[in-house]
Amino acid sequence: MSSWGRGKTQESSDVDLEAQNDQHLNDLHSKISQLRNVTTDIYQDSRGQNSLLDSTSNTFDSFKSSLANTSTRFARMAPKKVTKAQAKSESSSSSSGRVVAITAVDGFTGSAVLELLMSDNSYRGKFSKVVGLTFGESKEDTKAVLDEYGVETALVDEMDEDTFKELGVDTLCLIPPARKDKAKLVKQILELGKKSKSVKNLVFLSSAGCDYAERDKQPHLREFIDLEVLAMAPKSDESTGATGHSPCIVRAGFYCENLLLYSKQAQGEGKLPLPVDPHHKFAPVSLGDVALLLAKILTSEGEHGLSDDIRGQMIPLTGPQMVAGPELAEAASQALGTKMEFQSVKESEAKKILSSEQGEEIDEAEKAYILEYYSLVREGKTNYVAGRPTFKHITGQDLTLPSAFFESYQDSFKRKKRRTTKDE
Repeated sequence: MSSWGRGKTQESSDVDLEAQNDQHLNDLHSKISQLRNVTTDIYQDSRGQNSLLDSTSNTFDSFKSSLANTSTRFARMAPKKVTKAQAKSESSSSSSGRVVAITAVDGFTGSAVLELLMSDNSYRGKFSKVVGLTFGESKEDTKAVLDEYGVETALVDEMDEDTFKELGVDTLCLIPPARKDKAKLVKQILELGKKSKSVKNLVFLSSAGCDYAERDKQPHLREFIDLEVLAMAPKSDESTGATGHSPCIVRAGFYCENLLLYSKQAQGEGKLPLPVDPHHKFAPVSLGDVALLLAKILTSEGEHGLSDDIRGQMIPLTGPQMVAGPELAEAASQALGTKMEFQSVKESEAKKILSSEQGEEIDEAEKAYILEYYSLVREGKTNYVAGRPTFKHITGQDLTLPSAFFESYQDSFKRKKRRTTKDE
């Protein structure tokens, strides 16, 4: 082949190679464009999912924050977006026929669970009706909750087998009242449930630490073991029909809200006077967290009643963090932006505080329970945290840290400045 021919062939090959390179570049640009579109779609989708997660988180955060809108011992939640008429309408149009009864709605825990179910849209369609069972006259705050949502209520002492059956209850949240005769009242409502033979789902609120309590030292705490036995009994009693077939027990720890009993000392002296030593630890839990867990359990669904990962569970629930008195005061200081000190006091002094105007809202039996729990702390029987993974699994939320609790209730704890008069 001549040199001209070889040159021509080489030139042709170069042209072909350049054309191939151009084609490869075009293909590459096309793939990059496609990849960019896919990435954009994924980003937009993730933003949508994050928005949904943020919405869910904001709903619960709003509920927890609303607990702090008063200086009373247990705060009443702020009015919700769901009105009384809307709550009734949504319940009547529910896709679920579940009828949920909540005892002790005249108390703070019961009313908190009830309000969460009636006001949070995430529970829409998960029950057809909520009934409030009372053990006495409702407090002003809790009565306002019942009136706001037009919840049907019934006094347990005035109920018989027929009136209970007429309610059509198939799911019972049994919260023992904070009274001396709680055992009698729990037996009374359980007997009604047994005779109805229709209360398939039975959720009982017990107390963390009851298994460590000694009957002679902490009788009010230990009593919850006896109440748990009563609540579990229908499961193996064929004569009770469906009642108790799908049970769950929640052992709630010492409420953070009990610390509101010392708001006077906190505001006046900048101190938290607790009947424990500086090295004693416990893990207080938020009332809002307990209410959320109960609401999720009551509306869970499975083949046999409650969801399979909840049915039959014994769930102890403390706060997420063990704290000693000084650590509790430090958490308060950080949240409030002012110095708060822990003060170790004797049990006699703690009794005086509970017997004063600060403790006038609570029953004598509850005062005894609080003092007994402090005695457990002093005995080193509360050096644990429990239920955090379970709480996260069931609710999708994290437990409230002590600092977040104090931040929510800062108006109740923040030290008030003394008024001074300046010379003119």
